Amino acid sequence: MEDMNRRSAMALGLTVAAAAPLITIGTPAEAAMYGPEDGKEFHPGVRVVMLGKRDSMIPAYKQVQLSDTVFQPGSTWPDEAMANDMVCTVIEGELEITQGEMKFTCKGGDVYSCGKDTHESATNKGTTAAVMRVVDLLPA
Repeated sequence: MEDMNRRSAMALGLTVAAAAPLITIGTPAEAAMYGPEDGKEFHPGVRVVMLGKRDSMIPAYKQVQLSDTVFQPGSTWPDEAMANDMVCTVIEGELEITQGEMKFTCKGGDVYSCGKDTHESATNKGTTAAVMRVVDLLPA
């Protein structure tokens, strides 16, 4: 390090500055949060944001529908029977899920499924908003 002069120091500094963007390119972005009025409120503190719907390529289902359900801290989707088969994943925060007698916590990246007529409730016991992404499999 004793042999480093101004020119060497400048070259090293420029090399580090040029490499910095390359290090951050692979870093995944956080999921975008929704505003307090986005979507439609179904229960106090629980809003559903519709993302898309199209015909299904799976013969048992007529259409697939994608939505995000945003749970504010302390909010609950009360126990009710599911209207159709669905696949759910938590993309932000965490939710406590109750399906019949089974209770489990879903954190970011956890995936689970619900069958038609399965009774389920979901509660955000955390201090930040939680987002559940839902793929509804709508019957033919």
